[in-house]
Amino acid sequence: MLYVILLIVVVIIWSILSRVGTYIIFRPQKKRWPLQLPFRALQHGKLTGVYLPATEDRPTLVFFHGRGGNVSHFENFAHTYAPLGYGIIMWDYRGFGLSKGCPNQAHLEEDAISMVDYTLNTLKIAPQNIVLYGHSLGNAAALFAAANYKNIPLRALVLQSPFLSTPDMAASWAVHAYTPKTLRYRLVRLLVTPFLWFNRFDNTRLTSNLTLPVLLCISKEDVTLPWQQSAKLADGIVGVHRFLSSKGGHDEFAWTGCEVDQFIQTLD
Repeated sequence: MLYVILLIVVVIIWSILSRVGTYIIFRPQKKRWPLQLPFRALQHGKLTGVYLPATEDRPTLVFFHGRGGNVSHFENFAHTYAPLGYGIIMWDYRGFGLSKGCPNQAHLEEDAISMVDYTLNTLKIAPQNIVLYGHSLGNAAALFAAANYKNIPLRALVLQSPFLSTPDMAASWAVHAYTPKTLRYRLVRLLVTPFLWFNRFDNTRLTSNLTLPVLLCISKEDVTLPWQQSAKLADGIVGVHRFLSSKGGHDEFAWTGCEVDQFIQTLD
């Protein structure tokens, strides 16, 4: 009987800490701010988003934003690429902005597939004109979508400040660096993994399934995510193009603009 009680207590603690982990990972905001650019509103099931068409047959960037805010907090992304003629599609995952539901890894992955499916089949944008663009936590969504559409000739995948996994992110935050060989780093990663099990976002398992051109952008000024962790993820991507910048904040996009544009143009 004692063992049963202990098991129940452990399950309850694990469940509570798993919920805490989910809360820490996802920080959505419901309130949306007015957008300056002339976006069209998108609705697809529980998801809402915005769309700015491309000009003169330029590619369209399907943008997967990070763990906080909503699409209205990332208009600076559109301000970087819309002047270059790129189409912009930005969706809110479930629980973000006006999208209904609750965020978690399973839902985010389902939402990523829905976003690309809508772009292909409803907006009728040709695969060769679609570039998947992940940012921060959105890199997991972009990688998942790219791996699942590996038999469709999408134009490219851009990863800005990607991470290995959420346990690696937790360990990096705890020690303020990416130091996987240190005892403290390994202990933190070991301790948090059970509580992040359903939201562990192991991006390394997706890198071997990529068939499209990949550009990975990282900045040495990124104080949110150690650039060495992004570089480690790049090691598992065959043929990846790397851009290591000496400056550029985690939630900034101007520092990637020229490099991304040149990379996409080389694919013409």
